[in-house]
Amino acid sequence: MNCTFLGHSAFLVESESLLLLFDHTAGPFALPALNKRLLVFASHGHGDHYHRSIFSFASHPGGVSFMLSRDIPASDVPEDVEVIWMEAHETREIAGVVVKTLRSTDEGVAFLLETEGTLLYHAGDLNNWYWEGESDAYNREMAQAYRRELALLPSHLDIAFVPVDPHLGKAYSLGARELLATVSVKMLVPMHFWGDYSICERLQSELGACDTEVICLAKSPYTWRIA
Repeated sequence: MNCTFLGHSAFLVESESLLLLFDHTAGPFALPALNKRLLVFASHGHGDHYHRSIFSFASHPGGVSFMLSRDIPASDVPEDVEVIWMEAHETREIAGVVVKTLRSTDEGVAFLLETEGTLLYHAGDLNNWYWEGESDAYNREMAQAYRRELALLPSHLDIAFVPVDPHLGKAYSLGARELLATVSVKMLVPMHFWGDYSICERLQSELGACDTEVICLAKSPYTWRIA
């Protein structure tokens, strides 16, 4: 598999037979394989995770399916485009890919995919959003909600795309660290860092002693080999 970072929380994963596009907002671009089926995912309707321009891929020659969080406006969808609407804690299968959802601690869903023997997790905005300005009660409830969703993950993930938001200050890596304390992750990919690429090096250094490979992103687009 190849993976391409497209900015913020957007990634394109290319497997032997499929293209998987997650939370892309920057408009049309040239796909690497026109003969492969394209699955387009949007975790929720926030502008940094979803833009209606994704429907420009509806004419992809290899065929396309859109799997969108239910909070995204149905009025955005062109009349001739079919959408698989996803809510939290659902399971669907499309093009041989098993898709499960978790409930975000912000909006929408997180995606867990099993495809060609690989388990991929795209968190969307599912995270332990620990804000220093919030009350202790709020942050406790946030942590509990996050841990409830982590408990639904399998014991191992091959690749996990996880928020590491610098706006959280010292807690920027809290969600990533709790994920690694809960499940085994082969490759962890930082996202949602608002162009602050130094966060990637910081996280890689912080988690350097663990068995998980932390991808250090330094530009967009950037492509690397997963397996």
